[in-house]
Order: sequence, then structure tokens, then C-alpha cells
Amino acid sequence: MAVLTAGADLLARHPLNSVQLSDVAKAADVTLEEVANDYPSIRRLAADVLDHERASMRDVQRRAELEHSPVRRIVAAFRLVGENLAADIVVRAGVRIASESREQFPDRRIDPFQTWQSFVRGQLEEELAAGRRLAIGIERGTWLIVASGMGTKDLIAFSGDWDSAPEMLAQTASDILELVVEFA
Repeated sequence: MAVLTAGADLLARHPLNSVQLSDVAKAADVTLEEVANDYPSIRRLAADVLDHERASMRDVQRRAELEHSPVRRIVAAFRLVGENLAADIVVRAGVRIASESREQFPDRRIDPFQTWQSFVRGQLEEELAAGRRLAIGIERGTWLIVASGMGTKDLIAFSGDWDSAPEMLAQTASDILELVVEFA
């Protein structure tokens, strides 16, 4: 796990193509041979990072489903993603790889926007089925919510203030939902 964490720390801060196994060995304070035993390539290390990140995001959606209302599920999911980003360097590295290097993993069909779009759309559809009205169409509302969350994540990454991620993402979801869902 120390090698994965050290590699993830590098991959969270640098593009995938610029990180070498020798960099990971140095960061993990182990020999190159020790790294190569577990990870014969940076791509293999990145694949494990992506596996961890994907499992983490699936867990977020499962945990958010425990909320009773669809609107609360969306806010909870955003907050939980923020908690993962704040606490887990492997998740941060996975998010970066998914956005910057997904073409290097064609077998995975990585599309974070589509994943979150599907989750949010499902919640908004449930709100409509329960009789709640939307101020705008479901597709536009879904797009606004997901794009706002991804933009907030990018701004947090730009500033490096990962500790603010849970609150900032939850607040973004809450603010956007006030514009999209009619609470009357």
C-alpha cells in the first residue's frame, strides 16, 4: 500500500505521462525492483488507482442512497465526494487520471460526467415522480448540477485546498438545487 500511496501522491500532482516508476520508488523510499514487483508499469499503478477511485465513488453513491429524499441524496453525494477528495490521495489521483488521461485506458470507458449525470438525473426523476416541480427541464437541471460540482472540484484542485472540499461541494449542490427544484 505504501507504493500505491506514494505513486498516487505523484499522480495527483503530475500528469500520468510525466511520472516514472523510478519516481515512485524514490517517493516510497524503496528500490525500483520492489516497485516493479507490484507494478511493472506506471499504467498498471494508475489502473489500481482508478480501481480504488471507482470503488470509492460507488461507495459514495451507495451511502448517499441512505438519505430519504432525492435532493438530500444529491447534497450528501457531493459532501461524501468532498470527504473522499480531502482524505484520500488515491481518490484525488484517480480523479486526475480520469479527467486527464482517460484515453490511455480505452478498455475502461471512463466518463465521470456521465456517471454523475446518471446519478443526479435519477434523483431528479424521483423528485418529479413524487410531485415536486423543477424550475427548468430535467436534462438542463442535471447538467447544471453536475457541471457545477465538477467545476467546484476543479477550483478546489487549482487552489489545493482539499480540506474545504466537503463543505464547498455540499454548498454548491445545495445552492444549485435551490435554483433547479421548486421548494414550495
